[in-house]
Amino acid sequence: MSCFGNIAKLNLDNLFMELKKKSVCIVVQLFYPESPAMAVRNRYLADAFLDAGYDTSILTSNLSKGIKEYQVQTLWSPIGSNQDSAYIRLFKELVYSLEMFFRVLFHPAQLFFISSPPFTISYAASLACRITGKRFIFDVRDEYPEVYFIEGLVNPDGLFGKLLRRIERNIYRKSEMTTTVTERIVEKLGDKSGQPDKIRLVRNGFADNISVVDQLSTDPFNIVFHGNMGKFQNPQLIVEVARKCEAIKLPVNFLVYGWGAQTQVILDAQEDISILQHLGTIGHEEVPQLLKTISLGISFQGNTDISKNSFPSKVMEFIGSGIPSLVTPISEAGRFVEKHEVGYQFDANDSDGIVEKISELVNNPQQLLEMSSRSKSIRDSLSRKKISDDFVSSL
Repeated sequence: MSCFGNIAKLNLDNLFMELKKKSVCIVVQLFYPESPAMAVRNRYLADAFLDAGYDTSILTSNLSKGIKEYQVQTLWSPIGSNQDSAYIRLFKELVYSLEMFFRVLFHPAQLFFISSPPFTISYAASLACRITGKRFIFDVRDEYPEVYFIEGLVNPDGLFGKLLRRIERNIYRKSEMTTTVTERIVEKLGDKSGQPDKIRLVRNGFADNISVVDQLSTDPFNIVFHGNMGKFQNPQLIVEVARKCEAIKLPVNFLVYGWGAQTQVILDAQEDISILQHLGTIGHEEVPQLLKTISLGISFQGNTDISKNSFPSKVMEFIGSGIPSLVTPISEAGRFVEKHEVGYQFDANDSDGIVEKISELVNNPQQLLEMSSRSKSIRDSLSRKKISDDFVSSL
């Protein structure tokens, strides 16, 4: 065969391999290097798809920066923020969703991994997949449309509320698979869809930049909350616990990092509680350094059904770094830390019980060190990389 014949055959072979190559598009509102949990979760899944040989692209908001390996494509439409009213945020979601619908409709990927929330965006993307006959996996982190009902945006018994529930069930039934982050949500989605065998648990783990602390810091004794201070968080409980700890002169500091709709509760309270401080926001890349200064982590949410079924990413970060934690409400995350003896859970109204436990740990630091040691023994199975790699390899 001539030299030209060999070159032609090589080019045809390369073309054939490209046509055979698997492709995936991840649809998500925020992506790396943004720091919210959805951005971090999907960045690790993108890495796992790339490592498994998929041609990987991302459809996301204009907040994300383009990264060559991921083929990030940003939408033109603005997204809502915590500073917007609920109705303005919903309007922006609808406009963004319309653009997402057309982007997905004409996208060449073979498989779509659609991340929810927001529910409106994920529905638009799934509808485009159904029209074109494309395969899609639906990834659910929060229980929408229930969030709209809780916020009072939609009447669950009204015509629109019933329509949203019907749309939700259809997405679960038409998806190739639905993934979610907690065992309780797996059960609920299985009941809603009537197809429990299509629901998969893919937890949020901790990032690979989270390392084990060499020695748990107890002097000073820093109790830390970090992350979003949104509607499902419980800053009032942080204030109440800090106030009671100060009243009995416990030698502790309450340090709060993060921003959101309820930040003002902390800002107002720190004026007259000397052991409580709000220290601004913290980026994802700064979390590992922060964790080295923590004696005890807190993840306080209210007594809502959504909170009871959640597993906040910060709890995984505490486990990954070997830091004991206190969790409210009685929930899946709380049961997990108690089962593995790496923390304690409380009702969201039990400030006295929390203060009593803090006092016990301050006076018995050996108990903290033992919990820290147990965290280190279970951490390897909870890394985001391992969880993502295991999921993609199972497809």
